[in-house]
Amino acid sequence: MRLKDLVAIITGANSGIGFATAIRFAGEGAKVVAADINKAEAGIAELAGRGHDHIFFQMDVSRADSVDELIERTIGQYGRLDLLVNNAGIELAKTVTDTTEDDWDRLMAVNLKGVFLCSKAAVAAMRKTGGGVIVNVASELGLVAAPAIAAYCAAKGGVIQLTRAMAVDHAADNIRVNCVCPGPINTPLLDRIIAGAADPKKERESNIEKTLLRRLGEPAEIANVILFLASQESSFMTGSVVVADGGLTAQ
Repeated sequence: MRLKDLVAIITGANSGIGFATAIRFAGEGAKVVAADINKAEAGIAELAGRGHDHIFFQMDVSRADSVDELIERTIGQYGRLDLLVNNAGIELAKTVTDTTEDDWDRLMAVNLKGVFLCSKAAVAAMRKTGGGVIVNVASELGLVAAPAIAAYCAAKGGVIQLTRAMAVDHAADNIRVNCVCPGPINTPLLDRIIAGAADPKKERESNIEKTLLRRLGEPAEIANVILFLASQESSFMTGSVVVADGGLTAQ
């Protein structure tokens, strides 16, 4: 029970990595606040079915008022906040020339501004109770580029640097900040990117062939990394970028 009685907010918790992390954290004893822009009664019901202490909160990470409500609801329910996993994200498979200004603004609002807003509010709450841990979900595409996904690469690169900057700023608050960079993971987000390709079958095969392990990762595998970063097992780590990409960036 590595997270016993700790209070954790997980954004983008309705599916994929976020949902797997909610299940993993709950199994380790955390009180889970599962946040998502989509209704998640069916999925999050699995937490209730297993008898885990949790609440679901529908919200938009790109809006400060919605983030503030999330923190207020968490504190109102549990009295504190110990862990934040910034996982919410959207995809955009376009080159710069194909990306509209609205496309760019929406993606940055969720994938980068959302991390900023949630972290800003979380830091204020964590300071009051002596510290905490923030884990940001970036991507291997914050480290290397790929064709026709420019804005997503830019946002995830921003998440990596924001992670480092927050680690520097808030070490004195006893708040550790790290990030994980997943590679191609078998999630609905990747499915949407693949479906939007000119040849979806070829795109899926390409994602698999880019990895040394010759397979897609599973959400539970990334949830395990997030658990490590959230727990005291990583107590000497802050400002770190942990790559879990099946060897994609090793080549």
